[in-house]
Amino acid sequence: MSSNDSTWKQRKRNDFGNAKAQCLGKRDKSFQGRIDARAVEVCGIINERDDMYTTSSCAGRCFLYRGVGIKATTDFSRFRISHELIKDPKRYFDLSTIEEDPTGGGDPVRTIGQYDYKVGINGTGEENDKEVNESNDSETELIMDNTDANNSSSSNDSVIWLRYEPFILHVACRSLSVASLLMATARPAFKNVGLTAWKEGRYLVAIWGDEGLEMPLCTPIGMPLYPPNDDSVSKWLAQLCNERHERNWSKIQRFCQNLREMKPPTDDDPDEYQLSFADNPDDRTPVPRSFDVIGDIAYLHSIPEDADSRLTGESIMSKNKSIKVVVARRSNLEGTERAPGEEGLEIIAGADRSPLITTHTEYGIKCVIDLNHTFFSPRMGQERLRICQQVARGENVLVCFGGVGMEAFQIAGRTEASSIVYVELSHHAVDCAKRGHRMLERNKNVKCIGAAERLEIIQGDVLEVVPSMEQSFDRILAPRPKEGKLDSDLGTGDGGAQFLKVLLPRLKEAGECHWYDFVADWEYPACERTRTLIETVCDELGLKMEVLHVARVGSVAMRQLRICLDFKVLRS
Repeated sequence: MSSNDSTWKQRKRNDFGNAKAQCLGKRDKSFQGRIDARAVEVCGIINERDDMYTTSSCAGRCFLYRGVGIKATTDFSRFRISHELIKDPKRYFDLSTIEEDPTGGGDPVRTIGQYDYKVGINGTGEENDKEVNESNDSETELIMDNTDANNSSSSNDSVIWLRYEPFILHVACRSLSVASLLMATARPAFKNVGLTAWKEGRYLVAIWGDEGLEMPLCTPIGMPLYPPNDDSVSKWLAQLCNERHERNWSKIQRFCQNLREMKPPTDDDPDEYQLSFADNPDDRTPVPRSFDVIGDIAYLHSIPEDADSRLTGESIMSKNKSIKVVVARRSNLEGTERAPGEEGLEIIAGADRSPLITTHTEYGIKCVIDLNHTFFSPRMGQERLRICQQVARGENVLVCFGGVGMEAFQIAGRTEASSIVYVELSHHAVDCAKRGHRMLERNKNVKCIGAAERLEIIQGDVLEVVPSMEQSFDRILAPRPKEGKLDSDLGTGDGGAQFLKVLLPRLKEAGECHWYDFVADWEYPACERTRTLIETVCDELGLKMEVLHVARVGSVAMRQLRICLDFKVLRS
């Protein structure tokens, strides 16, 4: 292949990567403010790949509505949206309480947030068309409040309908062969699969289920079509919805399994999957095939062998003008801080900077990093984005082992969480987080109002700070550091059980925890050892757990992976 063809393919690959980052990096202005819980796994598997990404998703839901049935119109209002099984049929299908009980035991109505725009009664709804995150198609049209519902109820069409909408997913693919492979992978689970739009370098695939349902519950004058006090009728209606939920979820799980087994397309040019830093074929200067760019510093994880390290560093700087310093790590990361230390980094090119501090930007959010004394990996940017997509409006979030604070900053600046509490032991990391916190206040790229005010920074040991808290949380992040040489072991050898015992009691009912662990490659994605550990701790605390998703976050050594196990805690 000629160098021009290789350059063109690399440019096309970069364009797709930029489009992916831009799409996934948008704020989610949906009613829930997050991806549906049942769609997290399938979206995570797809977005882990370099050749595709999700643009919209809905895991399936049932709801009651009044109006013409078209969501884009002002004569459409929804009630009692439920992405889960209907557990109280009598309450859910009681039409006489639809105004004072809009949830009916379904999804909670979120009222916290600056994006509760009203549509239909006093405006055109232009705000809904601005910067809407396509990651969650299930709620891109915001639910009207009770005032809107009362006004719409006085319209000519007062029929209340029951609707079930099945799973739907839109995926952008880098090439036609990738799109064809995805469609072939989806068809065993979902029959409705097709290519809906395409242009060179981007092919949009739509996948949707066939478990739909639509039926009226009352007449235009408000008279119920079914006996309102007959429990058997409400149970029958709930059964119609619940059966569709279960069949829909089963198909999603089958699709997820097929996605994990999906291989790269055989007819794609293999050179398209290789990166090259040498634009000039006459340039024989050895350049590492991979390194991290943190702020304006290029970070090599080892000293280049069989090469002049100074020439290697200068070659890296010549190919990226934004890099001012090139450093190489001399020793392994050790201790709970996972930092190289004062003598752990060697400057091989660029300015002689001391201390090695830089400002790193990720999706418009900035943080300060002390490379000598703190741990930070830009390769976990996609994982931080995945977490943000799951944070719903109004949640209280606890970020443990917060490091330099990027996880907390991303949640504060990109979501409408009610509060974010950051806990970190290292004073070096806390100093960086405090500086980043001040930058968050002045960051004009942050569109979520009050981002810095909603974030609290606490220095201390998680084992001491968390038990003393009176606040409970909807979501806990626990990106615990790896310590010790055994897979999935801290120095105590308990796999982090001591942390789980203090964190899980702070979770609310149905609260979610993102637990990071270290496993061998053959253990993924089952990760039975990690599941068993969490189940054991939950049993000791009288809790139950439900695994939502297991994400592969990165590699820490040869055949050793960092994973994140998302699970929900149930107290009943």
